[in-house]
Amino acid sequence: MKSFFASLVGLATSLSLLGSSQGASLTDGDSCGALTQDGSFFSVVGVQGTGVHPRQELRELEKDTETWNLFIQAFAKFQAMDQEDKLSYFQIAGIHGAPFGEWDGVKGEGDCGYCPHMSNLFGTWHRPYLALFEQILHDRAVEIANEFPAGDARERSRKTADKVRLPYWDWAIDPPNSTDGCMPASLRRKTASVTFPNGTEGEIPNPLYQFNFHPLKFDDFSILSEFQFKNWNTTIRYPANGYAENATSRNDEVNARIGAQQVNNRDMLYKLLTIYQPFNEWSNKANGGKIGNIETLHDGIHNSFGLGNMGIVEVSAFDPVFWFHHSNVDRIIAIYQRRYPDTYVEDSLQDKATYAMAKSSTQGTASPLAPFHMNALGDMWTSTTSRNWESFGYTYPELMNNPSNDTLTLDINRLYKPQYQGLNKNNTLTTLPPTQNQTLPLPPQNQTQVLNQTADAIDWMVEVNMPTDIKNKMTYSVRAFLGAPNQNPKLWATDANYVGQVATLSSPRMDSNVTVTANIVLTDKLAQKFKAGALKSLDKGSVMEYLNTNFYWRIQQVDSTEISRDKAPQGLNVTVISVPVHLPQSDTEVPRWIGNFSYHPEILGRPEAGDGMGFSSTSRSSSGLPLTSTLNEMATATASGIVQMETVVEGGVTRIVVVTREVTVVETAFVTATAAA
Repeated sequence: MKSFFASLVGLATSLSLLGSSQGASLTDGDSCGALTQDGSFFSVVGVQGTGVHPRQELRELEKDTETWNLFIQAFAKFQAMDQEDKLSYFQIAGIHGAPFGEWDGVKGEGDCGYCPHMSNLFGTWHRPYLALFEQILHDRAVEIANEFPAGDARERSRKTADKVRLPYWDWAIDPPNSTDGCMPASLRRKTASVTFPNGTEGEIPNPLYQFNFHPLKFDDFSILSEFQFKNWNTTIRYPANGYAENATSRNDEVNARIGAQQVNNRDMLYKLLTIYQPFNEWSNKANGGKIGNIETLHDGIHNSFGLGNMGIVEVSAFDPVFWFHHSNVDRIIAIYQRRYPDTYVEDSLQDKATYAMAKSSTQGTASPLAPFHMNALGDMWTSTTSRNWESFGYTYPELMNNPSNDTLTLDINRLYKPQYQGLNKNNTLTTLPPTQNQTLPLPPQNQTQVLNQTADAIDWMVEVNMPTDIKNKMTYSVRAFLGAPNQNPKLWATDANYVGQVATLSSPRMDSNVTVTANIVLTDKLAQKFKAGALKSLDKGSVMEYLNTNFYWRIQQVDSTEISRDKAPQGLNVTVISVPVHLPQSDTEVPRWIGNFSYHPEILGRPEAGDGMGFSSTSRSSSGLPLTSTLNEMATATASGIVQMETVVEGGVTRIVVVTREVTVVETAFVTATAAA
């Protein structure tokens, strides 16, 4: 693809062209018909003409002092741009949500941004969005490089600028320095040390810490009347009181919250990268995935920042951390693409509207990713044209040199392999040792070879089914605990008994009928309880007995207030599940679920049923669980794939047989589901 360059200032070179030709209307039959273009268009091309360079993890980039120095100053210069400039930090952040206006001539309507949440386009839309941000950031780096004295210093700085890309924040990795926590210190410092082009050293306000509105215009955010964004001169992270005009950021508290969530983030990400799901199910909340999806995992990071900018979707992109978080999400998507290259975006109905896309429209690989033009003629990026991330001039460390699947698996295990991948009934917590140079016998003629199908352990999880949007509410989560949580909801996210959460990023202006299914991993926390002596045995019966007494769950809004379980959103249910797992024999293998999923609805989660659960039926199953609730729960859990359901009464116990399109076989004490032939 050709690059578009122009000189925007006297000393700048290799800067992006702002096109000036008249664009044509897009008339893709399957895309939203509301799109119109006029005037001149900006060509989103990423960084061209400098080669393909990796986006690096923030903490790794900081070790490269010359590139880091240029990156920090470029980020500050980007933020300082006139907010009326179409390419300013303010305008680019505003594409995602508020102030709800058109960008680059792409018209729309409604109190929403262009970003397609709960959509098959969620992952692919953010790719050109990040490339646009990276393109402008790189331009600012070039400008600064050209301020260095002519000669060797300037040439060296230009070569450094060639490498400047948008770094990512890997919030799932075990912290490289445990004393610093999971949130890089570079995001939490108020100032940054830099060496200016003239050779002097000094401190500047850290552009990664916050964005300062210049000016803050009340009307830009007044429509978000429930909140104080209209009164905050800077972006805010996890304020003590999110409704206060004088709120301040609490970055250390955010670091603690992210840290308490890290193990479950890691373990859930590992499952998402090693268990195949079709791309539509894997990538977003709206398409029926059963073990979770990357959008829901992404939502949990937003939720950890509380009722600050990151916690409310329409203003989240103004916080600098948004860009490093989403760079990591794009990296995860790229890794998944490399690992499973044959699955990608498929046509899907849209459960919610965006500024430029109608609700209930069908969108697919050819649909425009508004408002991002790939050239000055008005052609827009699509999921097809943005499928190869390297076309934007970047890659990621794990994807350099076209790695084989074995090499990629080694990296995934190195980065994210859980400490405990299952609980073994013989009370050992170690995984199986690597098997090297093993020669396996050939199977007898006309027989299929089945390798290592014996269950080595049991993987324990909590399946959460929750509406993504609840009327007149906001971002919220379901939190799981092994042991009673603190009575103060503000302390739940860092409670010693806290396991993890499933969260959904939302706002009072978002309305959909989507119910998302995702999991909280219990295995690691159960192993810790066993090591501490609280759990006496790892056999299935002992674990279930322990969970009956010690499993708790709570519902919490992003402002830290509790939603009582007797007022739980309609359709929300929480169920403990287990599955037999075969442990890997080497680091080029991953665990495999090899048997039936067992649902354990008899483990209600404390408080007990009838104490805040909201059950209205007096008919109960043999275990004491309300029968009507059981039927509703399982109908919700399998609704995306039901082929046939029938009720069978045996010996006075009601059982439901559910035939689904899923390959996985689902079983409970009350429900047996089998795969359709």
